[in-house]
Amino acid sequence: MTSFKRLFVRWFGLVVTAGFLLVALQGVYMFQSQLSEWQRRSWIFTENLSSNLVRHLDSELVKASYIASVPYKAETYFPDVELLARLLGDQVDQTFRGYIPTGIALSGMDQLEGLWQVSSVFNPDGHPQFVTVREMEGSRYLIGVRMDPSPLLVTGEMGASPVLAGRDGRVIWADYGPVGRHFAARGWVDAGFLNGSTWGRGRTAQGLPFWARCFEVQNMRLLVTVPERQVLLNAIRGSLIPILMSLAMFLLLFAFYRLWRDQVMPDMGEISDFFRRMEKALAGTRCPEELSNVIDSLSEEMGRKMERCRLEEFHAMLSGVAAAMRVLWTQQEEINAYGEEVAAMNASLTESNEILRKREQIWGQTIQVANLVRSGYQAPDEVARIAETIREMLSAFGVVVDRLEGDTLIPVAYSGYDQGLPPEPVKLDSSLIGRAVREGLIWAEDVSKAEGYLPLHEAVVTEVVMGLSHMGRPVGGLTVSFTERRRRDETLLETLVPVASVLAGFLDASKSRQEIRESYYYLAQKLQEITGIYHNETEEHLSRIGTYASRIAMDLGRTETEAEEIGIFARLHDIGKLKVPHEVLSKPSGLTRDEFELVKRHTVWGAEILGEAEWLAMARRICLTHHEKWDGSGYPFGLAGVQIPWEGRVMALADIYDALRSRRAYKEGMSHEEAVRVILQGDGRTMPEHFAPEVLEWFRQNHLVMDAIFQRFKDRD
Repeated sequence: MTSFKRLFVRWFGLVVTAGFLLVALQGVYMFQSQLSEWQRRSWIFTENLSSNLVRHLDSELVKASYIASVPYKAETYFPDVELLARLLGDQVDQTFRGYIPTGIALSGMDQLEGLWQVSSVFNPDGHPQFVTVREMEGSRYLIGVRMDPSPLLVTGEMGASPVLAGRDGRVIWADYGPVGRHFAARGWVDAGFLNGSTWGRGRTAQGLPFWARCFEVQNMRLLVTVPERQVLLNAIRGSLIPILMSLAMFLLLFAFYRLWRDQVMPDMGEISDFFRRMEKALAGTRCPEELSNVIDSLSEEMGRKMERCRLEEFHAMLSGVAAAMRVLWTQQEEINAYGEEVAAMNASLTESNEILRKREQIWGQTIQVANLVRSGYQAPDEVARIAETIREMLSAFGVVVDRLEGDTLIPVAYSGYDQGLPPEPVKLDSSLIGRAVREGLIWAEDVSKAEGYLPLHEAVVTEVVMGLSHMGRPVGGLTVSFTERRRRDETLLETLVPVASVLAGFLDASKSRQEIRESYYYLAQKLQEITGIYHNETEEHLSRIGTYASRIAMDLGRTETEAEEIGIFARLHDIGKLKVPHEVLSKPSGLTRDEFELVKRHTVWGAEILGEAEWLAMARRICLTHHEKWDGSGYPFGLAGVQIPWEGRVMALADIYDALRSRRAYKEGMSHEEAVRVILQGDGRTMPEHFAPEVLEWFRQNHLVMDAIFQRFKDRD
């Protein structure tokens, strides 16, 4: 956005610049044109001079011929012929005029044969002469003519000063003008001018600048000089019209600016001020009545301004604005009515969006728990996060999730209640939550009047309790507490019902998984007892193996569940020996090669005995890999490095350490120190490279833990 003044200044500057450039270009053009014109005139002048000079010299030859024919009669005739001598070869035979002695030999006469040259050699006073050698009346004559080209060098209106010089640059004749006097005083023409083929610039001794160019005339040099002042005057005269045109454009623009400033700008300024006041007044209105008054006031002021307007265009513009303001007032009433409806709708939508947002967040947590339960993952922490999300989204004081065990409700997760002590377990038949488990939903608007209410916190006023059932079986309850009195809210209940369904599924699945896990552990314990009876493994040995593995797994960063499971399933690592013949296992002496190969198959047989049950996957990995070695020298598959599952790496150390410490029918058990030395340094059969580096490092730092476990579960004698 820009003002007219700034716009005018820009255009004015543009016009002035354009005019200046036009004048400058015109001046340069005129200057070059003048040089071209002078060059044209100089050529004409040079041609005329050459023609006149030839005619003049031809007439002088006629005079010389007459003198030679009648030397005594014409002694006083034709004074311009200053030298006339008859030549015999290169010697002067007879001198008719001039000061050349008779009989003197002259060299270089052949160069003057038929040509006029300028020379001062034959003139005692040093004045240059036109000299030539010509044949007349059967004899050769040396002729010299006085050099006075003044009548020939008439420049007319050219305004130039000619300077005539010899081929060597000596000045023969110069115009009497200031530039001519300069060259006459010097007596020479500069080599730059003498050899130049274009116009050149120079200065006289008095500092007067001039332009000059040299032309060749009859073996002489004609230097045409023009004062620079003459050049500039001609250029200015040629640029006069563009200067006048630029001045006229400037005056026209200035007149337009004065007209705009005096006739248009006052009305524009008033209208601009009025529109600014109108904008401020309209922006300050707060109600339809105030808007109507403002529009009336502005319309009256606009009418007065329309009367003072001097231009029809402004008058029409203000009329249009007045009509628009009247339409604006009419439409404002409709907009206000629509605005009230939209505000009510926005409030309703905002409330609905907030409810949906809270519901989405709660349900998102719930879906996450449902997915975890479906995948078999135990998610007590996720249930606690659901409880916290419900409390935050519903602005509740506290939330409790209970699990039903027998006739008792035991808290699984809770949030809020100022994060004091966790809620206590309650009996099913003597609590409000117990009633909800039996009867369904209870909305206790005032807990002080609710039957069976057991206070969770003294600040609780309203409580919503829901029984949690899965497939028709009660599995727990959900309690949501508020510190302010709240009436029954169906929207809140719609949010909680899906959450309650997922929580019920989680509690039921958790209970079922716990029962299945306990059954699995019981079965694993019985399998280990059978294995121990078959190949004389003691209960203490199996307890040590499980405790070793559990402790190593925990210290190496495995989860609590993984550490617990490896502690149980490690006891089944040799279950495959049930398929090895008893006489081989109980053989008191060393095994044959075939017998050892048979024993090595107990790893694969153990996995086959356990079968494909998912819950026994860790036990199968232990059976298959507890004899694998880090360097790949183990069996049954020769696995190496990270190809060995972590359970196999842990069991390899636990099994070797206990085997070294335990007594067998064919050997005595080692001390702890001997076993440590064998594992860390090797004895040929057992080497450090057989173990995973992280497991070996753990043993290096914690081998006393292994000794303590061995002493705790030491075999009975």
